[in-house]
Amino acid sequence: MVEFQGQISHRFARAKTLAAWRANKVKQDTICDADSLLLAAAKFHGVPASTPCPICNKTNLREVLWVYGDELKRAAGSARSLTEIEQFAAAGLTFTVHRVEVCTNCKWNYLLMTAIAAPSYKSDT
Repeated sequence: MVEFQGQISHRFARAKTLAAWRANKVKQDTICDADSLLLAAAKFHGVPASTPCPICNKTNLREVLWVYGDELKRAAGSARSLTEIEQFAAAGLTFTVHRVEVCTNCKWNYLLMTAIAAPSYKSDT
């Protein structure tokens, strides 16, 4: 098990970005700019989001976890599954996790949350 400590939500900034887009203050191509690496990570490592894409309203919206930190060595800066993140945390590594939403249809992407991953010592009993 892993727990995410010191979570920082970016949902308020996301809401402001979407409001600016809806008010035609931001062009769609400036916010729908996911590159091929991010799209591939969303397809292969991402999980379906609970809501449709806020831009195109398709159900192709996925959430993907990215890991960062020197202790991860070559794994740093890559998309990982929750199982892999749990393994890193169980090994005692210190690292940051970014949760990013990505639409594989229109290329919308936004950083939702950052946190420090740590092993969970909570008992299931």
